[in-house]
Amino acid sequence: MKSTEVIIVGGGPAGMTAAIQLKRYGLDPLLFESRRLGGLLWNANLVENYPGFPGGIPGPALVERISRQFTNLEIRHRIETVTQVDHDGSTFLVQTVKEVFNASGLVLATGTRPMTFPPEMIPAEAADRVFYEVYDLAEMQDGRVAIIGAGDAAFDYALNLAQRNNRVWILNRSAEVKALPLLVERVSQDDRITYLENITLTGIHLEEEKLLVGTVDGNGKTAYKVDALLGAIGRSPNWPERSKRLIANETYLQSSGALHMIGDLYNGIYRQTAISVGDGLKAAMKFYKFLNEEDKL
Repeated sequence: MKSTEVIIVGGGPAGMTAAIQLKRYGLDPLLFESRRLGGLLWNANLVENYPGFPGGIPGPALVERISRQFTNLEIRHRIETVTQVDHDGSTFLVQTVKEVFNASGLVLATGTRPMTFPPEMIPAEAADRVFYEVYDLAEMQDGRVAIIGAGDAAFDYALNLAQRNNRVWILNRSAEVKALPLLVERVSQDDRITYLENITLTGIHLEEEKLLVGTVDGNGKTAYKVDALLGAIGRSPNWPERSKRLIANETYLQSSGALHMIGDLYNGIYRQTAISVGDGLKAAMKFYKFLNEEDKL
């Protein structure tokens, strides 16, 4: 078993900021990320409410800047999946697919996972054409994509894809639009994007190497022949597996400053980069305070 002062699970804006601040305190955090550093910033077409960027900044460009700080600060991080987190009464135990680590502090910043279509809706032969993160389509150009959803993500994904000359259909299953009016306006001005509402999916299957998305609305049945289907139908907290004894003591561990649950994982609908960054900074400061108080006991 390997020991370290503090472990961060999740490498999005919240987890990365916590690691940066902890390093500034002279600590040596260890961060685990299952996929790649940056989290949902990879999905962001343009981050416009993050201070310091008057014209906004593309999400991947912001990831690149934060990653440079990681490199400069020599922050330890592993692209490795955490399978369980635990607390034995004195230290946290973090199990990965390879080994177990223990630490005095734990920061959970694992973000959210996308809600998916019912399995019976997607035939096996079409599964590799169905996506839930737009960064999985980052290389697509001059393609055709159907997006199911009506929130910020659906409209932002459409704008992202249209920039690479893809033809995009946003299919809203109701008449309610939950996206920011600014995004709706931009979509309406882009002739590569078509928005449709009150759409019911009737079937999905492959036909001549294309994904055929069948729909029905007030005007009858329509089939969209596309290269990919992108689901933007909501997200839920991406909790790592937590032991029963950790869950039983979470309130105490949080109040002591040893355990922190931050960012999109814990913030419900308030999923904004600036909020996550603030969470990460605050968690690091509170953990440093916890360590100093612990030393005085």
